[in-house]
Amino acid sequence: MAYRTHLDDLWEHQIRPDGRTPNELRNVCCEMSVFRDTRASGSAAFSIGNTKVVAAIYGPHEVRSTQKKSHNADKVNINCEYSSACFSSNERKTSTKSDRKSIEVSTNLKELLENIIVTDALTAGTVLDAYIELIQDDGSSYSACINALTLALADARIPIRDYVVSCTATITNSLPMIDINAQERGSSPELTIAITAKNNQIIVLEQANLMPSMYLKDVVEEGVKGCQKVYRFIEEAVRQQSSVVDTALKSI
Repeated sequence: MAYRTHLDDLWEHQIRPDGRTPNELRNVCCEMSVFRDTRASGSAAFSIGNTKVVAAIYGPHEVRSTQKKSHNADKVNINCEYSSACFSSNERKTSTKSDRKSIEVSTNLKELLENIIVTDALTAGTVLDAYIELIQDDGSSYSACINALTLALADARIPIRDYVVSCTATITNSLPMIDINAQERGSSPELTIAITAKNNQIIVLEQANLMPSMYLKDVVEEGVKGCQKVYRFIEEAVRQQSSVVDTALKSI
């Protein structure tokens, strides 16, 4: 007789080690205008489980002297900088924003911004700065960065083509699952998926660890459903923030 573990019993009932079902998100929290005493045009914090990211948008503003070297007067110049707090994970770090991974994430997020911001609605030659910091990493951190950035853009009232929402997905024991935590990340392939909220168009699809092709379609479909669940939280946060702003304007 084969020896069964507690984990085997959980998987038999489609329960993950942290108690969630395969298609269940961890607790989600969306906050906007988190940096009220700074010059940020918009800011936000996005948490999912123990993973937390903050993002801030500055501008559009005139070019600063330190930015003139790479400045293009014929278009809106978008800068994006990602960093992670030295205490964000158990990994030992020597750098938080100039290491290879941080530069890669910064580049990817900048490309995302350039694709979703309606730059024609902004003044050519101005600069838009985006800063994203990972405060705590318990899995799905890149996905959380995308969601925090979407909230910060909405808070800054930057014109965008659509809300972009993101979720991770994986396959374990032949079960597609969403919202991977740190424990699951090390033992399973991971897809980070981001979609536009209106038409569910996939605009980000990144894979970490090899996933068998036979499962890819099902995992992507589950990931898109996870994005739709995340969007409900983002939509509600934006609605509440808009209500607060409208109330404040009426009282002036």
